[in-house]
Amino acid sequence: MYTPLPLDGSLDILQAFEFQATQNPHRALFRYDSESASDGYEEITWSRAVKMFETTAQIVRHLLNEIDYAHPPVVGILAATSSIPYAALVYGVLRAGCTVFPLSTRNSDVATAHLISEAGIKYLLVSEDTQTQESAHKANKLLDSQSVHIDIIPIPTYAEISTTQRTDLGTLPPLKHIDDERVILVAHSSGSTSFPKVIPLTQRYLRSMVQAVGGSDLSSEVRSAQASAMFHAAGFVTIARAAYTGMTLAFFPPTTSTEIPTPERVLRSALATKCTTIGCSPVFLEHWSKSPADVNALRTFSCVLFGGGPLAQVVGDTLEANCVNLLAVYGSTETGGISTIKKHGGGWQYFEMLPTTLPVLVPVDGDPSGSLFQLIIQECTTNCLAVTNMDIDGVRAFDTNDIVQKHPTNPTLYRVYGRVDDQIMHSNGEKTNPGPLEEILVRNPLIKSAMIFGRLKPHAGVLIAPSENAVNLELFRDAIWPTVEQANKFAPSHSRLFKEMIIISSASKPFQMTPKGTLRRSAILTDYTQEVEDAYTDFDKATLSSAAVGGINEISMKATLEIVRGHVHANIRPGISDHQDIFEAGGDSLLAARIRNGITHSLRESTIKLSDIAVQSLPQNVVFAFPNIMILSAFIYGLIVRDTQSPQRDELENSPFNSVPASILDQKDHTVVRLREPSSALEPPLILVHGGSGHVFAFAYMQAHFKTGLWAIQVTEETPRTSFIAQTDFYYRKIKESQPRGPYRIGGYCAGAFMACRIAYLLEKNGDQVVQLTLIDNSPFMSLFPHPDVDQGANFNDPETLREYYDRSVRSYCKVAQTWDDPWWRKFSETLWERWNGRVRSEDMPELMARAYENLIEGFPRAFDFTLSLTTCDPKGFKEVRAALVEWMKEIRAPVTLYKASNGPTSKISPHLKEEWWAFGLDWSCENTRVVELDATHVSILDSEQLVEAMQK
Repeated sequence: MYTPLPLDGSLDILQAFEFQATQNPHRALFRYDSESASDGYEEITWSRAVKMFETTAQIVRHLLNEIDYAHPPVVGILAATSSIPYAALVYGVLRAGCTVFPLSTRNSDVATAHLISEAGIKYLLVSEDTQTQESAHKANKLLDSQSVHIDIIPIPTYAEISTTQRTDLGTLPPLKHIDDERVILVAHSSGSTSFPKVIPLTQRYLRSMVQAVGGSDLSSEVRSAQASAMFHAAGFVTIARAAYTGMTLAFFPPTTSTEIPTPERVLRSALATKCTTIGCSPVFLEHWSKSPADVNALRTFSCVLFGGGPLAQVVGDTLEANCVNLLAVYGSTETGGISTIKKHGGGWQYFEMLPTTLPVLVPVDGDPSGSLFQLIIQECTTNCLAVTNMDIDGVRAFDTNDIVQKHPTNPTLYRVYGRVDDQIMHSNGEKTNPGPLEEILVRNPLIKSAMIFGRLKPHAGVLIAPSENAVNLELFRDAIWPTVEQANKFAPSHSRLFKEMIIISSASKPFQMTPKGTLRRSAILTDYTQEVEDAYTDFDKATLSSAAVGGINEISMKATLEIVRGHVHANIRPGISDHQDIFEAGGDSLLAARIRNGITHSLRESTIKLSDIAVQSLPQNVVFAFPNIMILSAFIYGLIVRDTQSPQRDELENSPFNSVPASILDQKDHTVVRLREPSSALEPPLILVHGGSGHVFAFAYMQAHFKTGLWAIQVTEETPRTSFIAQTDFYYRKIKESQPRGPYRIGGYCAGAFMACRIAYLLEKNGDQVVQLTLIDNSPFMSLFPHPDVDQGANFNDPETLREYYDRSVRSYCKVAQTWDDPWWRKFSETLWERWNGRVRSEDMPELMARAYENLIEGFPRAFDFTLSLTTCDPKGFKEVRAALVEWMKEIRAPVTLYKASNGPTSKISPHLKEEWWAFGLDWSCENTRVVELDATHVSILDSEQLVEAMQK
């Protein structure tokens, strides 16, 4: 039962936290997706969250040492971290007695320095990633030149703030009521004006924002906030709204590093956390609208809120036609929320103003329809403005500079029509103010006039009227490029201009001007509609960047690396190293798209005759999946080799492994296949042992989607296969050669699960620590699984009995393989049975099948021989062998996790056997075995996003 919090103003934000922690301690503040949890998510309750805030406050007070809390200092946060730890930083600093200022990591160094100086920041908490550290120290250098001094302090890790065992920190002073007019938080504007502006937020502002929602009990709502940036006011104010209403907020899992909120990842997380509502910018909706599956998923939310920018008409209409409950929301940091959050039936574009606001609607001059108004918000007792820029009859007010249009039939509804100051709202929610950028551009004597465009587009472009006729577009772009670079240095990253987006005006269509000599923007855009669309098309093709880098002219890793390096250097910066994370170096989704488009063009321009299918197969998110030059090059090289000269190409193309990249095929002689290198020497890779087939082709999906280190073990010509012991001893030695010291993370799939266990056993016997033992859809006990036609009283000391047991096991495997969807597996099962019975020779089998037979079918007796060797009793039956295996497995101390397929080895057995074998026998020897069941088959489990994410935690 939820106890609502009073909204009479008696509780400030910190007291609201304390109220929730004491009155609703077991209610959830945060929820995040977790594949290891039975419900698919985990929660952080109010009591735990407030404890985390308080621990953060204690750490902050310790880091700041002795300061005068009677005059609270302003503490800035410049951090790339996930939302839950970021929220703890914000409200931990506040609980420490300081004023907190979250700073956008997207600002330029100059803008960051400006904000620090303007807000009077004395201490700056900075995350330890390279990009943020560089930005902080560059800003600090600028401040030093102005005789402004700040202390740069590393942020505490999530492990440090979430622990409940610390005793080395001082106690916090008791809570005191925060005065309504005290500035407790500081926000800033987007930075697309001359400089980002400091926006102080008081306790009264926070409370009025919450009271405007109406009612104090939203405890049944789970809001998807994965797409929110916590350094935005909309992000950290959402935490305050949850404190006053009891709403649960869903985020990505808490980590000290950040996670890029791609549309795929946001929607998947929102569904996993069973959100009732979801909020996002229009660019997410545009992406989801292209997928019928995503549209169906959006229908499951009671409300899909969007704001921060315009949504394309066709996208909104499509989603509404498919019964997606869209709701436009409107507000700003300066004014707080302006719109209600309830359905009104007037169309997805429109919003209803809150009755607690006091809007002033000024008719737009020259509007014949009488429906357009400039929106001004007056301050009143129920709506506190953060800043004001005008007075109306002595009352503080804020001119939003937005033009709104009244609904044709419902006078209480409005939609955003445009901006008085022509600020451009992009489809990704970012905004560009064209004025300052245009002013920089027209300083160049070659430019007569310049007009920035980009409404409803993900980035900006510019129309330029040259001072003299420009005959050659490319030469003109090159001539003015130094000036464009000056504008780009001034602009935030989302407002930067690219060469492809520079359009020259035509003499036949001169810019239309007002009597005052200013640009008639709407008329000019109408005249150049086609040119603007063509420019965005050219950008997508990345023609200029690709032409500068050139095509790939030889099949080699070196040539591929040069091409990829060229595109990354051209779009990020020349100094970025091959192993540096592209996004930590300043990349964003815009630049990632540009890099991908450039690489695509280079592939098309290559002289090695790549097929169109190969080029088209380059994933849209390839830069996100392979975020540094080296691994991106390896992936691209793999695509090239596979399309041109891959060994086994014909057979692979007709097998389940037809998407195996050449970066795997090229390592066919390596026992340890390095699918993805760890990001640092401190991060041990997960080392997966091959399945029964002996190769690691089945791990291709993991290679593409892992974010942490991933190595794999495969059979090669030098692998000894005389016995299970010889083979696993060999793997153990190869692992020690590649990673001499622990800790180790070991895993195995199918038949490789047993091998993984013995490798872990050997490592621990050597004194090494194994921190993770992952078994995928198999365990050492599965060779003893009771088949219906197998006598449980059999004595394995009898060679005939043992042969019959092997026959039945092979037959059983063939029956299972016949049920799998891919025809290759069905063909393999038929060939396998013929080969087992001596009716087919190995040399008559396709190479891939022959290799799989050699490792899977001939490897099974070797593994079972090892199992039998664990006991010397006679008779040697199932009971005795199982008991010996249990004792052997008990010697392994590593934590064991079993990932089993719901439609896997035990899916069709009787209920009483399912109960006994629910953990594949691992619970008999490992009491703390963790079992995670995934919706998959034995084959498809390796392509499971849930498996990939879970194994990395």
